Amino acid sequence: MIIVQNKKRCRKLIYIELLALAIFFVFWAYLSSQSKMAICIFCDIISGKSTTKFEIETDDYVIFKDIKPASDHHYLAVPKRHTESLVALTKNDIEIVNTLESGMRTFLATKGIESNETLLGFHMPPFITVKHLHLHGIAPRSNMSFLMRFIFKPHSAWFKLVDDAKEYLQNKS
Repeated sequence: MIIVQNKKRCRKLIYIELLALAIFFVFWAYLSSQSKMAICIFCDIISGKSTTKFEIETDDYVIFKDIKPASDHHYLAVPKRHTESLVALTKNDIEIVNTLESGMRTFLATKGIESNETLLGFHMPPFITVKHLHLHGIAPRSNMSFLMRFIFKPHSAWFKLVDDAKEYLQNKS
């Protein structure tokens, strides 16, 4: 009897979390669409207009900590050239994805983070909070909350792993 009640309660909590997440995504997409003329926060960070500390800076990209980490380690690799998202790229831009991936993997290795515990990927519009291409590097995956596992769900319509992103770009005409 107690187990049945606990299952019902768990199921109810999951439904409430999914509904809240759906509402959040709709609101998020609406706000993103309203701020087309807004200044890009990542461009400001790259140009030094913020106090964000770079973990890595190259001629092509920067890596810094995410302000809302999904796990113990959560970093963003952001190209210096402003591009809104994967949707704005073509198959000729796969090298950008390769560069961000290589840089993030090398950086995470210096932190002693194992590849099998790492999640590398991109959000797809309209599920992006900042309209500037950025690669998420998250580890360990096992420490992500239920909500973060949903937001960064591999192979979903809203989050593409690096290989999925490359395939997406390769198939664009």
